[in-house]
Amino acid sequence: MALKPCIVCGLPSSGSRCPAHTYRNGSTRTWRKVRVLILARLNLYVCQLCGRPGSQVDHIVPLAEGGDDAPGNLRTLCNCCHALRHWRTDRRAQNMSDVMAATAGK
Repeated sequence: MALKPCIVCGLPSSGSRCPAHTYRNGSTRTWRKVRVLILARLNLYVCQLCGRPGSQVDHIVPLAEGGDDAPGNLRTLCNCCHALRHWRTDRRAQNMSDVMAATAGK
């Protein structure tokens, strides 16, 4: 299997992200409890970006960038806003990998 650069840091990896930037599985019992609390917190399942009904919990500072599961780092988003946020984050990371690769030989 050919190695590809991590879309976050550019290090070789077998997938699109190296082990340091791989998303964790958020299905632990603790995470499920935190998720329910965040979704119900004052905003009653409302997306914090657009005001539509929200069902996703988003890390304001992503875990891969040093964020944590503290309530102050979490917010409710709708499916659309959450997908857009991840798309933008992944594109930004890909662009950084492209820049790092292009300037590596200079």
